[in-house]
Amino acid sequence: MLADKDRIFTNLYGFQDWGLKAAQARGDWDGTKALLERGPEAIIEEMKASGLRGRGGAGFPTGLKWSFMPKESRDGRPSFLVINADESEPGSCKDREILRHDPHKLVEGALVAGFAMRARAAYIYVRGEYIREAETLQKAIDEAYAAGFIGKNACKSGYDFDVFMHRGAGAYICGEETALMNSLEGRRGNPRIKPPFPAVAGLFGKPTTINNVETLTAVPYIVKHGAEWYKQFGRPDNPKSIGTKLFSVCGNITRPGNYEVALGFPFGEFLNDLCGGPLPGREIKAVIPGGSSVPILTREEAEGAIMDYEGMVAAGTMLGSGGVIVFDDRQCMVRQIARLTRFYAHESCAQCSQCREGTAWITRIMERIRDGQGTSEDLDTLLSIADNMSGKTICVLSDSCATPVVSGLKKFRHEFEAKIAANPSRVTVPGALRASAA
Repeated sequence: MLADKDRIFTNLYGFQDWGLKAAQARGDWDGTKALLERGPEAIIEEMKASGLRGRGGAGFPTGLKWSFMPKESRDGRPSFLVINADESEPGSCKDREILRHDPHKLVEGALVAGFAMRARAAYIYVRGEYIREAETLQKAIDEAYAAGFIGKNACKSGYDFDVFMHRGAGAYICGEETALMNSLEGRRGNPRIKPPFPAVAGLFGKPTTINNVETLTAVPYIVKHGAEWYKQFGRPDNPKSIGTKLFSVCGNITRPGNYEVALGFPFGEFLNDLCGGPLPGREIKAVIPGGSSVPILTREEAEGAIMDYEGMVAAGTMLGSGGVIVFDDRQCMVRQIARLTRFYAHESCAQCSQCREGTAWITRIMERIRDGQGTSEDLDTLLSIADNMSGKTICVLSDSCATPVVSGLKKFRHEFEAKIAANPSRVTVPGALRASAA
């Protein structure tokens, strides 16, 4: 269990004020100038040594990602840091709590990271629905400017660094880093083809690094305490998953909320002890551990899983953003999966035909099965469409829609078949074909 003294997110629940004085009392902006005096290379090496991986879902090593940025400007071109606060993944609500309860941690993290990458400015892209969170963040930015922590000669370090907040319009696709940059530039939020990668040609065509809110919030704390301190958290036998992580928990669980735990924590213990287990008189049926775009686990699989990147892969899913969605035995998985496909069909930018057509057709078929009008042929059709959607588009929204359908059919096929059996006009598929589809 993580001790309170080791927690990075010390005001996650908003028990204290978010303002500058309260933040400084919690240790924010303490010795920031000394951190910058170490120099960009030293900070990047410290981050590499810490093993921090991106907390937005991809899990790419943070220090290594920073090292891709150019060390010297070509033709005087500036570099930029973009912070992804477009938290739209169903099941994830951790960044929201940071924005409204601990925004100074994020602003300080932006300064340290921007300095390490020699960035001219940071742009924080906030989800459109986060109205109060955006207001709080802007006030924190204004306080940091007034105190001289950012802006010209930030923290009296001789380094000029600006922080800008930009509110999105509530589009899920803008959580994808290249779509986010298009939106920042005033374009339609469609993902870009890579290469070129953002570190070469990103925002406004300049070298850019995109990081998640949780990732950057942890940076000053890690640099102040050192990589060796941070590496004590995690599984001793898994050096690739180090440190602490926020997990958002929602659904049919006794104590939903946000939890900071060390990576490598047993998932069964997390669900049943920290989160209180299922509601009285019920049992957990299924769990999505990393936001709605990762494969579904059965209760047995979830209780035997380990909460880190490799542990979730071993269980047949992914850690993702850490958005845990719990379903109990009163839930119809067909209905829940149909809700997810409807969401992705609505949020598709329609740039890729596999995604535009695939999300729409999967949703139609799923809702037909949900309403008792499906046929046994529909199951093969769903798998065929899902196969054509996976790994064949510019971004992974198409895969995100297909994933719960495929894993749902694999784990809960009997519920699909029960829905189909209620339809008197169903078509019976030959046993051999049915077995091959499974």
